[in-house]
Amino acid sequence: MDGLEYLLKGGPIMYILLPMSALAITVIIERYVYLRKEREGVLRILDVLWKSTKRETKPNEIRRVLEESQKGHLIVGKILSPFLDHKLSGDDLEHMVAARALFEEKRLKERMWFLDTTVTMAPLLGLLGTIMGIIRSFHVMSISGLGKPAQITGGVAEALIATATGLVIAILSLGIFNLLNTMIREIRNSIESASRLLFSLRDHLEEVPEMTAAPSVAKENKGAVPGEPAYQMR
Repeated sequence: MDGLEYLLKGGPIMYILLPMSALAITVIIERYVYLRKEREGVLRILDVLWKSTKRETKPNEIRRVLEESQKGHLIVGKILSPFLDHKLSGDDLEHMVAARALFEEKRLKERMWFLDTTVTMAPLLGLLGTIMGIIRSFHVMSISGLGKPAQITGGVAEALIATATGLVIAILSLGIFNLLNTMIREIRNSIESASRLLFSLRDHLEEVPEMTAAPSVAKENKGAVPGEPAYQMR
C-alpha cells in the first residue's frame, strides 16, 4: 500500500495513468496468449505441409490438420478452409483465400490500438502531471516566498513522479507492442507460406475424398473387420 500511496503523490493525473497501465497489462496478456495459440496452430500446419512435399505423410493428414484448425476457431483454419472444397477452380480458390485473409487477419490486431495509444499518451500525461505539480509549487512560492524551500522542492519532486510513471509505462508498452507485432508478422508470413504450399499440393490434397460418417453404414459395419471404414463418400 505504501507504493500505491507514493505513486498517488504524483497528483491527480496518476488516477489516469494507473488504470491505463492496468488495462495495458490486461491487453498484453490476452494478446500474447491468443497470438501464441495462433502461431502454434499455423506452425503445426506448416510442419505437415513440408512433410507432405517430401511425401513423408499421408494425403489425409493435410485434411485432418486443416479440419482441426477450423474446429479450434483458428484464423489459419478459416483462411485455408477453401482448400477443402474440391469444387472451387484455381482462380476462384485464390480469390476466396485472399478475401478470407483480408477479413480474418484484422483479428490479429484487435486491441493493439490501445497499446499504441498508451505508448504515445503515457509520457504526455506524465509531463502534464509534472507541469501541474510545478505550477502548484510556484503558487506556494508566490504565497510564502522563499521561506519554505522544503515545500517548494518537495512539490517539484512529487510532480516528477508522474513523468517517471508515464515513461515507465510507455517504455514497457513499446517493448511488448513490438514483440506482439513481430508475432503477428510471423503468423501472417506463415499463413502465406502455408497457402502457397497448399496451392502446390492441391492435386495431392484432392486425392483424399471428403468423408462423412453414415450412421446406417456404421450399424452395418458393426461386426465388420477392424480397420474397414464406416464412412460413405459425399
